[in-house]
Amino acid sequence: MPSTPTRRQPPCSICGNTVGAPAAGSVPNPVCAVCDGRAETEDGRPATRGEPNPVFIDGHKCWRQYTVEPGAGRRDHLTMRDAVGCDSVRECLRRHTDEGGEPIAWFAPGPSGEPLQIRAAPDSGAALEAFFDQFDSSTAFRIVGAESATEVETKRPFAGPTRLPAAAVGLTAPPTFECTTVEQSPRQIRIALPEIAAVEAVTRASLPTLDEGPPDDRVDRYRQLAAVAPGLLETDSLWPLIDAEEQAVRYDAMRTVESVVDDRPEAGLTAVDRLADRLDDDRSIRLYAVRSLATVAERFPEAVVDVTPEIVDQLNAESSLLNTAATQFLLAVAEHDPAAALDATPAIASLLSPTPTRARRQALAVLSVIAESFPEEVRPLVPQLCSLLDADDDPYRISCTAALGHVTSAYPDAATPVVPTLLDQLGAYDPELRGNSVGILGDIAQGFPMDVAPYTEEIAPLLDDDDPTVRSNTAGTLARIAEEYPARIEPFVPRTIELLEDSWTRSRVHACWVLGHCEADEAVDPLTEHRREDPSEAVRARAAWALERIG
Repeated sequence: MPSTPTRRQPPCSICGNTVGAPAAGSVPNPVCAVCDGRAETEDGRPATRGEPNPVFIDGHKCWRQYTVEPGAGRRDHLTMRDAVGCDSVRECLRRHTDEGGEPIAWFAPGPSGEPLQIRAAPDSGAALEAFFDQFDSSTAFRIVGAESATEVETKRPFAGPTRLPAAAVGLTAPPTFECTTVEQSPRQIRIALPEIAAVEAVTRASLPTLDEGPPDDRVDRYRQLAAVAPGLLETDSLWPLIDAEEQAVRYDAMRTVESVVDDRPEAGLTAVDRLADRLDDDRSIRLYAVRSLATVAERFPEAVVDVTPEIVDQLNAESSLLNTAATQFLLAVAEHDPAAALDATPAIASLLSPTPTRARRQALAVLSVIAESFPEEVRPLVPQLCSLLDADDDPYRISCTAALGHVTSAYPDAATPVVPTLLDQLGAYDPELRGNSVGILGDIAQGFPMDVAPYTEEIAPLLDDDDPTVRSNTAGTLARIAEEYPARIEPFVPRTIELLEDSWTRSRVHACWVLGHCEADEAVDPLTEHRREDPSEAVRARAAWALERIG
């Protein structure tokens, strides 16, 4: 393993490993011998002869400082990475060192160990934006060498830089960023590119303390910083504030918690019980508690599954925001453990109506997940689900048919009263809706083919659908009808024979099934071919079955 970089043994600005050379600390952004061995000249030749400058390593521009060892007369060099686009080695040394000639750190090992540029001298708004975009929300910055800054004091840390659109600053204004100062009383400020000579990321240790003062001052400070840089906040200082006696402090604390947990869901793992305690608080506070728990649930459902009953209690007809957050939580938990969400079924059903909202979409998704494992629990809701098929919203109807499909696959009779409504979906624009609907008709036909058989002329055209799932589900539905009513399907045998050449394996299997039930003599030759040569064993087996039926 490479040794840990220190001031005397700095990290390589290309790979992050220790440079090792004793004199490497005398130049800024040093490059190790291994990386330097890959150096190329501007025209792409190995930089091994003469004194080439600049050189390029993995696409990064570098400069070499050539030296002569006293006595030995042997020429050597130190290589440094150029962070600002210099035109000579002398300029590179000047612009990457301080007034005393000491090297300035422009790169440091990032989270993955590879160097991250921590200082920049941007020459455009895009360059400054790209520099900021390297970092996550736990990073603060400061201006170095501001030339004419009016709002920003040099060295004052700021966070959350966001480039403002021209409409906000004027079409002729220079690139301008809005930021929040990191201090006891955070302020929103603006910085414009001409004011900046250089900008650098700062270490957390160099930031002013943020945990002093009375609770109302601290929570106001945390809230402002969490809105732009939630990663800067230490959660251990935040958690006690959500239990504060003053309602206003608890409210701002919960708003801050939501921002922090949204940025780092793992931060909520140590406070699940504290967040659950807030579910008995005022509605506005409960909302942020449920949102935070829902965010944790999406990443760590096992950590919050025990809170599910309290979340179910938050479902009501009075707050669409609470319903949205609660159904988001329940969907995450149901996908992890459907049994944990079973008790929520009646409350979820009470939310449903033909007018789609985000909460209702999520509620339908929860029912679909539950129905996949426990169709008997959702079966009583089939009439209500069927009524939603009248909604003028394809994604909503898709979710509805997905839930219905899980129920009808186990209970074919459950949706027989709404066969006409399902038929109306066969002409839908969305292929998923068409596929789900014809699939449900197939489920019904499995137990009650007499309820679907009269509609074969409306179903069969979907054999030519552009979507493979629709074609496959259609053939499967016709096969179930053909088992009891082959005469209903015989007019569609020619098209079914063509389906034997479908690229979708399931379509070919279902086509064999249809042709076997119809005892279609004209299909013997193509079925024989597929019994022998089809790449799918399932198709070969079903073709053999069909040929046996035909005799």
